[in-house]
Order: sequence, then structure tokens, then C-alpha cells
Amino acid sequence: MTVQRACGEQIVWRRLDTLSDLARLRNALCGLLFDVPPDLVVSVLLFLDELCVEALDDDRGPVTVCLVRATDPHYLRIDARAGKLVPPSRPGFMDAGGNGSAGWGVDFENDGMGVWAYLTLPVPEPGRSAPPWSRLAFCLPRNPTLN
Repeated sequence: MTVQRACGEQIVWRRLDTLSDLARLRNALCGLLFDVPPDLVVSVLLFLDELCVEALDDDRGPVTVCLVRATDPHYLRIDARAGKLVPPSRPGFMDAGGNGSAGWGVDFENDGMGVWAYLTLPVPEPGRSAPPWSRLAFCLPRNPTLN
């Protein structure tokens, strides 16, 4: 599910059951971060891959991921939950430097665990608008009511 809120937030929520679902999530993330430097996008993609791939390969149940992109301030929030996740190593976006800040952590709950990350994004160049197309429109799950 993808939602655009009036306050400028874009929210992408996915339930990942297979690696093909992870591919759709990657596309959605690239659509959210179209105006961010490529090295930052790659470090976020690697963080998600490290977090989700092993859980999906070992059939530890579905992984739910929520991505929130906001424009004032410019930030990205990632929340992932599953029965058991392998905590990732220190993400590359933690060392990005500049005026941004980042953090991540692991939450243990009764029914599983969650991993979250928050990173401040660089302010996009003035006048740079969203592309006329969006990967978000083309990466819908097979049955959107179930995802």
C-alpha cells in the first residue's frame, strides 16, 4: 500500500512473503528516494536486503516493512517487523556525514522483533520536481488488498 498524506509524507507499507516482494519494495524505495544521492540510496537498499533476505530464505514468517518519506523536515523512517530478524551490521548511511543525522535500533517484543532506522535526507536542489512517472505506480502487489 502506498499513501500520500496532505502533510507531504509518503508512506509505503509492504508485507514480504517472498524475494519477489522484496524486489517490489526495492523499487518503491527507489521511487521514494529519486532525489537523493545514489550512494545513500544504495546504503539504504543494502540495509533492507541484509535485514529481510535471511528471514525470507529461512521461512521465519512474513516481514512487514513501513517506509515513511517526509519533506519538512526531509527524512526517511524505516520500520521492519517479523517473528525473528537478523539484526544488520552498522548501516552505511550512519557514516554519511554532512548536516544529516541517522540512527537505528532493534526492538524485542512478545511476538517477535523489529528493526527501525531514521535518517535525515539532504535537502533536494531547488526546482527539482518529481519525475512524471513513478515506480510506485508500477510495483503494486499481486493483490493490493492483501498487502
